Amino acid sequence: MAAVTPGVAHADSPDPAPADVCSGGWTTDIYAQSKKHLGNGEKYKDGPGGTMVLTRIKSGSASTKITAGGGVSVSGIVAEAKIEVSRESVKEISWETQHQYRRNITRNKYGNAQYGSWGHNVKWQKYYQLPNCRKTQISYGTAEIANQTVGFRYWETSS
Repeated sequence: MAAVTPGVAHADSPDPAPADVCSGGWTTDIYAQSKKHLGNGEKYKDGPGGTMVLTRIKSGSASTKITAGGGVSVSGIVAEAKIEVSRESVKEISWETQHQYRRNITRNKYGNAQYGSWGHNVKWQKYYQLPNCRKTQISYGTAEIANQTVGFRYWETSS
């Protein structure tokens, strides 16, 4: 007899999963994530070499966006991201306060910077789970999740 994994309905088994394992219903799940700066507004460039000093005075904002896929709402993705990625996940973040940033630029390089939200790129799936734990009506996609943490992103280029 084949081993049975608790809570999993096997393809060759018509029996439902044990009680209280799979309740059925719609589920949204984030299954991959990576950090991403969601820049908004001007990109600043200085150099070659020297010191880059930026004072951000202008207000701006960054929003969570579903970048691919369908069948899920921004609110639903943010709620799931708060559980699985970061409690600081938000639908939108705006800024108005002054922020100064100073960075030494490597010799013969150009410093670049942009202000924005330190958010995440995520992959998500939404599916209907049957009481026997099987998934049906699966949709999936990607989203950029804004975060409450904001600041400058810095990078260097050769020209």
